[in-house]
Amino acid sequence: MRRFGVTLGLICAFGLVGCGDDDGPVGLPDGGESDAGGGTDAGGDVDGGGEVDGGTTTTCGEGEALCGDTCVAVAADPANCGDCDVACAEGQVCDVGACAAECSMGLTDCSGGCVDTQSDGANCGACGTACGEGFECAEGACACGSGLLECDGACTDVLSDPTHCGDCATACGDAEVCSDGACVEGCRAGTTDCDGACVDTTTDGANCGACGVACARDQVCADSTCACAEGLTGCGDRCVDASLDVFNCGGCGNVCPRGQFCSDGACVADCGDLTACAGSCVDTATDDANCGRCGIECTGGRSCTAGSCRCPMGEMACGGVCTDTSADVANCGFCGNACARGQSCVDGACLSDCPAGQTRCGFRCIDTSTDTFNCGGCGVSCGFTGTCTAGACTCARGDTLCDGACVNTNSDRNHCGGCGMACVGRQFCMRGSCMGF
Repeated sequence: MRRFGVTLGLICAFGLVGCGDDDGPVGLPDGGESDAGGGTDAGGDVDGGGEVDGGTTTTCGEGEALCGDTCVAVAADPANCGDCDVACAEGQVCDVGACAAECSMGLTDCSGGCVDTQSDGANCGACGTACGEGFECAEGACACGSGLLECDGACTDVLSDPTHCGDCATACGDAEVCSDGACVEGCRAGTTDCDGACVDTTTDGANCGACGVACARDQVCADSTCACAEGLTGCGDRCVDASLDVFNCGGCGNVCPRGQFCSDGACVADCGDLTACAGSCVDTATDDANCGRCGIECTGGRSCTAGSCRCPMGEMACGGVCTDTSADVANCGFCGNACARGQSCVDGACLSDCPAGQTRCGFRCIDTSTDTFNCGGCGVSCGFTGTCTAGACTCARGDTLCDGACVNTNSDRNHCGGCGMACVGRQFCMRGSCMGF
């Protein structure tokens, strides 16, 4: 899970550098007041969620603070290092929100700010190399996320994009839609036609609940509703990690006093066995935003395990992005092995798509309307005595349809005497009764 890596007012809040005579928590506008509840004057709110005096709401990205009317990455800005208007001295760099003589190991000095060029979208691979919209920086290269292909310079879901359906070169006709990477006349059940793309509006972040309803950054679409991702809390118009955010520590608006850190949702004076990274107490062995050491972020679908960014089991990093090579048409079986047009990736092998009216079951194309052992769907067997008609099993005389298969309830130990009446242990079924021990 990705979270906000650096919160507002890092250095002043923790007493690392001098910040004037105001003894209140940092990040407040001039004249603001705050206690543990995050209250302010003028009727406005300052709770780390971007709401300031006057009720104006501004949302900044991960690790950014609102300095004036501009969102600034205070972890690596030498003019606003750790907090707005905290400038590092000449010859110093801003290293994870603190002015220092040099960058920490693994970080690179880019114009006075220390960044991880392996994951920083504005300095990907080298200082000044920015990734385009929709791309992320993974292993020092700009890449599309898992399941997406780069088509005409944009990351594209070829399973649903009608202008790049199945691959970058295939566009659907005016009367067609793109469903599961194929141009068809209508969307399958459970999906909705949104401008020619067949999407599941219960989970699609760009069409959540209805076409065109896009979830905000850091939100996910669950049951047709935009919500914060698991582990994050909605505070104003932001999703925050209340277990680590010093401005929302344990709950929205709960600001930790100066000199304290946020650890497991509580304000503490010392991180103990954990590591202090930009005001948060983290376990660098498992923290995705500070993996192995402060400032090293896991991207490309990887998570932090034992202090290293790794892909989930069964996936491998292709171009820095974790990929299921058993099903990815662009990396089928191994990275870079792209299936040809009209093929699908099945268990790591490129196979030709099935003809109309047939369904792929494993490595075979099956007519599920008539196949006895795949009747109505893959693996649905009518048994040795049944027949499949129009995708439904029809049993021979004397047999009974149980769980979609034809069985003899006089001898079947899983349906002995009737459907679902299973024999136990070493019992066997005879004349509809379980016998033996």
